[in-house]
Amino acid sequence: MNTLADRRKHARIELASINSFFRQCDVAATSGEDFDITILNISTQGMKFKINSVKDSERIKLDDELFIRGCIFNDRIGFLSSQKAVTVWQESSVFGVKFTPSLDLDEPSLFNMLK
Repeated sequence: MNTLADRRKHARIELASINSFFRQCDVAATSGEDFDITILNISTQGMKFKINSVKDSERIKLDDELFIRGCIFNDRIGFLSSQKAVTVWQESSVFGVKFTPSLDLDEPSLFNMLK
């Protein structure tokens, strides 16, 4: 994995311990394509995710604006709905995005959502 591209300054919450079903979102890219993703980690500033269909990873480019919707996050349906993000790095079917704007949460609130 490209560790240089994955260096965020903000604390990340790793989600590997949560069943992948509870980390699913639908994402629309500026190209008009819709994708199913699994969130790998998240912070108030961005997230790392995997596209569930490897062939779809070619359809997202760096600096693409993404619209996140239809998320299930640890059984919270609607989390991240209407959130925008921009792709900042990619390696195969794994992407890093920056939220635009950042989440309207602080880190303790984000951690509490995992309980």
